[in-house]
Amino acid sequence: MAITRWSPVGELASLHTAMDRLFSDFFGGSAVEPESNGSSSAWYLPLDIVDTEGAYQVKAAVPGFTPEDVEVTFKDGVLSITAQHREDKTDKAGTYLRRELRLGNYARSVQLPGGVRPQDIKASFDSGMLTVEIPKAARPQPVKIQIGRSGAK
Repeated sequence: MAITRWSPVGELASLHTAMDRLFSDFFGGSAVEPESNGSSSAWYLPLDIVDTEGAYQVKAAVPGFTPEDVEVTFKDGVLSITAQHREDKTDKAGTYLRRELRLGNYARSVQLPGGVRPQDIKASFDSGMLTVEIPKAARPQPVKIQIGRSGAK
């Protein structure tokens, strides 16, 4: 039997790992699904979606990415956002004691309600915040139909 010293830092790190596991189990994990080629998984990209009077506004925080790293597509009523981080391959002195920065792919697809103008969708990127503006199509206005009299007297 070996005697080891108690370390409050070790206890805190153990608690942090347990809490990460608890949240991961409760919320269904961080990874979305493996890519079609089975190479790596895409991490879940949280979104805010706001329904304004004339458009849907989708916001995604993508800190550390550049606009060239992010792709936004819209097809068949589904808005898809993907972002790819490239891992820094430079040699560093030392080894990681803890590594929590998620480097890899982030992805999210959401079905939007019908009645949008896909040709007018605009995306902007400012300080790590992606904003996608999806204009709504004009709703058809009711047309009053005149009722004529039949020829019978």
